[in-house]
Amino acid sequence: MSNLYKMGRFPNVVFWLVFFYLNLFLCSLLFSIEITLSLVGDVMFHMPTVNSAYSNGKYHFENIFEHVKKYIEKSDIAFCNLETTLGGYPYTGYPRFSSPDEVLDALKYAGFDIINVANNHMLDRGVFGLRKTLEQIKRRGLIYVGARFTPLEKLYKIVEVKGLRISFVSFTYSTNGIPIDEKYKYMFMYISKQTLLSILDEMKKISEVVIVYFHYGNEYQTTPTKEQIELAYLALDNGADMVIASHPHVLQHVELVEYGPKTKLIAYSLGNFLSNMTAPGTDEGVILNITYHPVKGVLNVNPILTWVHRYTVENKFYYRILPVGDYLASTDRFLSKTDIRRLSQIAQKKLVERKGKRQPTSTNFIKSTTPLKNYFYNQLMNSLTFSY
Repeated sequence: MSNLYKMGRFPNVVFWLVFFYLNLFLCSLLFSIEITLSLVGDVMFHMPTVNSAYSNGKYHFENIFEHVKKYIEKSDIAFCNLETTLGGYPYTGYPRFSSPDEVLDALKYAGFDIINVANNHMLDRGVFGLRKTLEQIKRRGLIYVGARFTPLEKLYKIVEVKGLRISFVSFTYSTNGIPIDEKYKYMFMYISKQTLLSILDEMKKISEVVIVYFHYGNEYQTTPTKEQIELAYLALDNGADMVIASHPHVLQHVELVEYGPKTKLIAYSLGNFLSNMTAPGTDEGVILNITYHPVKGVLNVNPILTWVHRYTVENKFYYRILPVGDYLASTDRFLSKTDIRRLSQIAQKKLVERKGKRQPTSTNFIKSTTPLKNYFYNQLMNSLTFSY
């Protein structure tokens, strides 16, 4: 027997070799994970848009999204803000929305997975309308966020992609002045710093990526308010990885902020993805395509600027969302010279700004390492083959 065995050192050598190669394996896993997200703003169905989709006794909204579908469906996760209710007939637009259930079929067709309902129109048809909206989303295999059926249900949603857990939570500043009975107040969250901090503390312990949506800001303003900025940074400083928002109905800038080795993101307003609004800037939006790494954070942001094209055929309005870059030199028969000029104006926008390093006053932005440890353990177990 060799001296190594006699001294009991050989098992130690084996242990450290296994430990070394296991760490190499885990590190390779860690640095190979990337997820992709597509994020858009307000999806609104004013009555002219609803009527445009009606034919032969049915509603078909899919054509509206045909030209942007390719930029959404390939992402691991796609998110939109549904700024209407599915409260049933009679269908109505502004100021209190209720749209056909078929709008969800079109959103699913376009590639969306997560439908936000926390916005100022969520109670336009009362609690009944909100419940029906959630039911229809769930029935189609989509995920709702921003409301819940019962107090036992979490107010945030967790989606697992490539073994990583991505959590979403949503808040709204208002519900159009529509009161809600005390017994139903559990269904959603108004914006509250205390509530935000409490729920972030829970989310960051159980998920690798935390995304917060705020429905806030001033309508038609292209710069965020002081309150928007403060709330967004409060979220990032306390564990959120991304803050996305809408409500102004126009685009506001996107910030990339460095927190140590991780890059975080704020999108103050994603604008209108679909609407019939005519105020300046309300016809433009963006598909914010993001590549994300669990350690490095946001690796890449590719903003696909969009334009809502309203046109007429035989005295009837039709709508389609166009990716601006694809149609700048288009010979599309439905695009006039005025339309091309509008596309050119939108194409000049520069949305993304790098803000440099952030130095929070606390370490609350640091997540627990438990979620990543659990991820690596699961990946390791899945990779091993046992024989008996």
